[in-house]
Amino acid sequence: MTILEPAVLVFQQTKNIMKNDFAILDGGGVQVAHVETGGSSLGRMFAGSRSLTVFDGPENPVLQVKDAMGLGRDKMEILDGQGNHMANMVKRITFFKTRVTLDYQGEEIDLTGNLWGFNFQIESSAGVLATVSREWSGMGNAVLGKSTYAVQFTNTIDAGRKLALIGAVLALDLIREKENRC
Repeated sequence: MTILEPAVLVFQQTKNIMKNDFAILDGGGVQVAHVETGGSSLGRMFAGSRSLTVFDGPENPVLQVKDAMGLGRDKMEILDGQGNHMANMVKRITFFKTRVTLDYQGEEIDLTGNLWGFNFQIESSAGVLATVSREWSGMGNAVLGKSTYAVQFTNTIDAGRKLALIGAVLALDLIREKENRC
């Protein structure tokens, strides 16, 4: 099974000062992919995670998320497994709230709801594309820096858009980590 097949993906995060890795499971608990933190150890120690790569098998990258560092708003770049541009995600500061949008091939996709609590929806002009919900993984896991959340995709989502949405969920995690370090 590949990461593109399941309608539900469960992200089990393990993070510490040096890494922000994930196991990605299908709805039945079978691992279909994993995420590894990229960049140098020294860079991760001082600036945190700035790059994640999703693998759906040994040495088979399918997706990359990179912090497009610059001044001002946070911007993340989402690339396919070969490093080709797929989408950009931008955190915009508006009056009274934070707005996070994904630009996927000219389509503006919004992440709406409790973004920092990981209970939100991903939607476009076509409607809801996915729903993300945090799941309690126990006090022991919380102390060890582990958290779990599930992404439920609509049945009509195509493979490219699904990969971009997986990248958006991971990019949001990088933004959250960046804010927590400040």
